Amino acid sequence: MVSPDWKPEKRLRNPDVLRKFRLEHLGEPCFRCEQRMGVHVHHTTFRSQGGSDTEDNLEMLCIICHDAAHGVRSF
Repeated sequence: MVSPDWKPEKRLRNPDVLRKFRLEHLGEPCFRCEQRMGVHVHHTTFRSQGGSDTEDNLEMLCIICHDAAHGVRSF
């Protein structure tokens, strides 16, 4: 049984990786719908679920697809 005080391992943010990824993919379309406006970095495995700031866990999504990925809205 897991202790009620258990917390997931703290994940350190790595702003340098995020900045580098954003600059390398600047101007690219959304990974899901190919829209070009409002595109920003998204963690494919959410940080709250143990996802890290590594390039293989990042993708560029528009705001609509980003919201959908987080369950805020659906298509």
